[in-house]
Amino acid sequence: MIIDNWPKTRWRWRPGVAALSVPFLLGGLPVAPAAAAPKSTRGSMPEILVVHRPWPPLVAVRVFVGGGAALDPVGKEGQTLLGWLSALRGTKSKDRLQLQGAIDAIAAQVDVAVDKSGAWLTASVAAERLEPLVQLLAEIVSQPRFDPSEVHAQRDELIADLRHMQDDDGALADDALSRYLFRGQAVGRPSQGTELSLATIRSEDLAGWHARQITASNLRIGFAGAIDLKRATELVSAAFGALSSKSGPKIVHERAVVSGRRLLLVDKPKRTQTQIALALSTVGAQNKDLPALLVANAVFGGPFSARLSRDVRQLRGWAYHTEATLTLGAVSSTWIATLGTGTADAVAALELTVKLWEELGRHGVTPAELRFVKDWLLGAHRLTLETAAAELGYQMRGRALGLELNEITQLPAKIAAVDLKTVQRVLKERCQLEHLVGVMVGPSKLLAAKVAESLTQFAIEELPADGAPELTTGSGRAVTSKPLPSAASPTTAQEPEEADPDEVDDGADLDSAP
Repeated sequence: MIIDNWPKTRWRWRPGVAALSVPFLLGGLPVAPAAAAPKSTRGSMPEILVVHRPWPPLVAVRVFVGGGAALDPVGKEGQTLLGWLSALRGTKSKDRLQLQGAIDAIAAQVDVAVDKSGAWLTASVAAERLEPLVQLLAEIVSQPRFDPSEVHAQRDELIADLRHMQDDDGALADDALSRYLFRGQAVGRPSQGTELSLATIRSEDLAGWHARQITASNLRIGFAGAIDLKRATELVSAAFGALSSKSGPKIVHERAVVSGRRLLLVDKPKRTQTQIALALSTVGAQNKDLPALLVANAVFGGPFSARLSRDVRQLRGWAYHTEATLTLGAVSSTWIATLGTGTADAVAALELTVKLWEELGRHGVTPAELRFVKDWLLGAHRLTLETAAAELGYQMRGRALGLELNEITQLPAKIAAVDLKTVQRVLKERCQLEHLVGVMVGPSKLLAAKVAESLTQFAIEELPADGAPELTTGSGRAVTSKPLPSAASPTTAQEPEEADPDEVDDGADLDSAP
């Protein structure tokens, strides 16, 4: 499960280095602790969260600033990312070298991640050096220098990394999917910007952007490790107490374009491998159907034994990578299946993936699958919260999605309570495969001909690798025929399983379910 927004553009900052990794999706189920982290809000103070663990004597700090890349002005895409990276290159009282030296002096490390709805600054340090770290983070957040030469140098690094990303087909598929799924909207524009948009951003633009961002109401600060709420409050009050109490920027929420089935082919003419990403828009993080969707996603493509991996990868060898994830948003979430295939098998793998998804939507899950994936979600992935920092990150991501702490901590219990009837109902109502959206990165001419001959019913658009998916205008194709034949799928070819007397009958088609 993911308590997260759309894939982030993530940076790790080290002295003199800012290294871009591809947009990523966090996998697995973070299982919440028995009790929520203490929370404090005082006057114009930011919200404070604390996960206390006295040993080892280390503290992780997380700062969330609301108002992310979706607020970048048209034509200045990448402004939020460039702004936060530039903030790490100097404050009003310290130039870049002085700031680097101060961070080095306390043996700390600062990371930045930007998504559509906010930015995350993360750092860790020995407990006895926490106070100077918090002071440095406050300087970075509230008093960036935005020196023109540093902004220019950072912009050049971003542009170089954009060029490098053209060689990473997986990154291109992830990036194109979000831009294609939400095209025509603020959240559909590229978080990392383009060469053209980055070239228009000046230091004075960043100064104006920053003045709108930084308010007490727009910050959330978390601590994890050898610290309690009282000490955390003292540190935040001393370092961030001068923040404005005015309202922060309004978050822009995503809503996918619903126009039938559509598939974008991103052209890489000489590729022998093809990356595939398919997505459905579904309910937001606060919807009551979310636990059942998390269970359904695990059946479809969670563990290695899930349907997608078993049928496409293990039994047929058509893919070297398969995964399904549910990426949560406050208003709507995105159910995504990704595959890495050989180009010769790409369309067959695409067709089978669509068929497996249709079968799941029509026939639901079996009692055995339900029991297994609930154990998998609630048991095997407890390790994802092994550290205090992981617990804090889980709770802060939930808060960023508008969930209260009690809602975050109750999610595992809600997953444990999901029954077969609920999963079947939710799949019938929420698995709207007539609006499936996909991206394939590979030789588009070859793939287009084969997809057109398949039964997947996608409307096809082609785009060069450096094109803009968010500017495409073609509509999808209405799905008018019956779902793909299911006889060839091992999932439906199994002998019927004896029903669990404690569960409702799963044999009925979802179309006839109550």
